[in-house]
Amino acid sequence: MERLLLIQIILFSFPCIGQPADCELKREKDGIKVFTCKSDSGELRSIQAEFVIENISIEELKAFMFSVSDYPEWQYEVIEATILKKISPDEMIFRVVADAPWPLENRELIARFSTAICDAEHANFYTSSIPFDFPQNEDLVRVPYSYARWDVVRIDNSLHVTYKMHVNPGGYVPAFLVNMAIAEGPYKSFKKLKYLIEGKK
Repeated sequence: MERLLLIQIILFSFPCIGQPADCELKREKDGIKVFTCKSDSGELRSIQAEFVIENISIEELKAFMFSVSDYPEWQYEVIEATILKKISPDEMIFRVVADAPWPLENRELIARFSTAICDAEHANFYTSSIPFDFPQNEDLVRVPYSYARWDVVRIDNSLHVTYKMHVNPGGYVPAFLVNMAIAEGPYKSFKKLKYLIEGKK
C-alpha cells in the first residue's frame, strides 16, 4: 500500500505522464517520446523527451554523463567532445562540436554540466551554455544559448527520464530546419544512449 502511494505521488509530481501542456508529440518509437513545445522566445520551439532506461542506477547514469569523450558515440551529430574544466565531482565545463548540414557552419557549444542528486530515487541534471575563455574558431559558430534539464526518477530497477531543452543555435539557421532537427536529434540520441547502457540493438 505504501509503495502504491509512493508511485502515485511520483506520477502526479513528475511531468512524464501524458502530453505536456502546449506541446505536440512529434515522435514515439522504441520507448521514446519526443514533443516540440511552444517557446516564448520566437519561432524556435523547445523540446521535451520522455524515456525509460532499464537496469541502471542514478549514480551510474551520472558517471555515463561525465564520460564526455564518449558523447560522439551517442549525441546527435556531435563530432568532438572534451572536458575543459572539472569543477567538482558534481560539476564540469565541457565543449562539443556538432556537424551541421551544408551550407551551414558547424556549431560549437561550451556548457556547464551539473548534477543535483536528491536521494537514491530522484535527481536532476542540468546543462547550460556559459561564457568561457576558449579560443574562437573562425570556422565554427558558437552557440549563444542552450539550456537542458534532466528530471530522473528511479522506480524499481529503471530510471524514468524527462528531458527538456531549448537552444538558440546562433548564426543564420532557418527556423524550419531547426524545428525539424530538434525532434529527430533527441530521438536518435536517446536511442543510442539506451543501447549503450542497456546493451540493446
